Amino acid sequence: MPRLIDIQDVVKTIADAIASVINMDIIICDNNLRKFGDTNVDWKAEYCYIEEYSIMTKVMNTGKTVVLKSKEEHDGCRICAEKSSCNLKALIATPIKYNNSILGCIGVLADNEDNKNSLLEKEKYIVDFVNRMADLIVSKLLEKESTDKLEIMKKQLSSIMNSMDDGIIALDENGYIIYANSHIKELMDVLLNEEKKKNIMDLIPKTYIKELVQDDIQFRNRELNIRINEKELQMIISGKTMKLEDRSIGAILTLKKMLDVYNVVNDVSLNNFNTSFDDMIGESFQMKQTKNKAKTVANSHSTILIQGESGTGKEILARAIHGYSDRKNKPFIGINCAAIPDALLESELFGYEEGAFTGAKRGGKLGKFQLAEGGTIFLDEIGEMPLHLQTKLLRVLQERKIEKVGGCKSIPINVRVTAATNKNLEEMVEHREFREDLFYRLNVIPIDIPPLRERKGDIKILLEYFLKVYNGKLSKNIQEFSTEVESILLNYNWKGNVRELENVVEYAVNMEKSEYIRMNSIPQKIKEIKNEICSHVNIVTIHDMEKKLIEDALKFYGSSVKEKKMVAQALGVGLATLYRKMKEYNIC
Repeated sequence: MPRLIDIQDVVKTIADAIASVINMDIIICDNNLRKFGDTNVDWKAEYCYIEEYSIMTKVMNTGKTVVLKSKEEHDGCRICAEKSSCNLKALIATPIKYNNSILGCIGVLADNEDNKNSLLEKEKYIVDFVNRMADLIVSKLLEKESTDKLEIMKKQLSSIMNSMDDGIIALDENGYIIYANSHIKELMDVLLNEEKKKNIMDLIPKTYIKELVQDDIQFRNRELNIRINEKELQMIISGKTMKLEDRSIGAILTLKKMLDVYNVVNDVSLNNFNTSFDDMIGESFQMKQTKNKAKTVANSHSTILIQGESGTGKEILARAIHGYSDRKNKPFIGINCAAIPDALLESELFGYEEGAFTGAKRGGKLGKFQLAEGGTIFLDEIGEMPLHLQTKLLRVLQERKIEKVGGCKSIPINVRVTAATNKNLEEMVEHREFREDLFYRLNVIPIDIPPLRERKGDIKILLEYFLKVYNGKLSKNIQEFSTEVESILLNYNWKGNVRELENVVEYAVNMEKSEYIRMNSIPQKIKEIKNEICSHVNIVTIHDMEKKLIEDALKFYGSSVKEKKMVAQALGVGLATLYRKMKEYNIC
């Protein structure tokens, strides 16, 4: 509710104005009995409050105007301790009303007989005039209240604008900047609140900005590359007009940092789900070698080429390397070079400008390299990339810049490239199916994932892992594989590697109704080769297996004392034990 105290200076001015018009003393108080206007110099002006038994208090209680012709008419005057020295002769008191509330009271005082006669003679006129002054006070209160509300709304709006991650610029109808949130200063590093207003067309001299200001043509999500104060800016900009009825009153520009756009795209598309080396299931010596090498190079910016058969988990390893690197909080963008037609692959990788070809989207499109800014791009099935694109990819790897389809401007990128293939790229180079110079650019850090048949010890671990996974997914409670089934699966060739093994377990869990995976629940193709597997089971003694592991480890690490310590650590034995085993197996 409005309060007189909020406009006390205005109230005092109005009190003086009333006194000057009717040539009598005026008191104005609020509903808390506090005086804000008192023109009577002989009145007890040092008191800030009127008495509770005063006639003005009665007026505020009743909400009705009172004309007091003598102080003897009012009970409060008869009990007042100051009545002997009081020179009040007559009084008109009028309430200050707002809706159904009483905000205060205006009192007109006659302190001599002449003023009393004048007051009573002009009673109707004075009451009407004072009522108008009461209405004036209320209007000033409402005006103050409206101003305060507008100021609050302005501050709230400014706080909202400043809390946004996007830059916001408001323009008048001529394109001059009338407001810019704090994020604009961070984006553009320019002061937009100087005395002389800046015109947006001087700051961003683009045709679509001119069309927005002059022709009310709105636009969305245009890529903006400008240079301000020796600073290169890459942003996405949108413009929308502001109208009052049918008249344009300006426009609003929204600017987003390109990197923020990339992060939003990747968050929404779930390209950044976490993958760790723990997701590479396997405890074999070969898998530990692969994971250790990957961890060693994770923080490097060099290009990685992952080679392995289909189904070995090349993308999982690529994601694990990304998640282990200092780029883990940046995007991971994967693209399968074999899954996209040759005609579209270039625009998918590098993006395109508006009008680059028939059917191109308005405003163009961001490519995968731009979306991966600051992070990793994973080029799966790199061996399927057409030769003409291999040339362009080679240039990107050399210069760390891309050009969009239909564009003429080089865009710098900060992206780590990880490629993968299940083909022998060296043979493809010999047959001129893959560029030799690109192969060497990609093969800076080669990592091979061994097929499942070469790491038989991981098969049982994977079977148990996927049994647990699909028990949970399919709400089953299967305990384990029967001895017969486990024997067959452990000796199966697994041409499809981990992917094939996972599919077999998922099938078996779906089909099995008991607590054990039995022969009837595994795929028919595996049952059909049961006899063949059994007849070709190659039994290897523990003696021979242990000897081969030591020989493989020495071949990988070397045979110096320092390297033998690394071998012992990798095999999980002490150095003395390693020497003893080498002597036992006659390993030099």
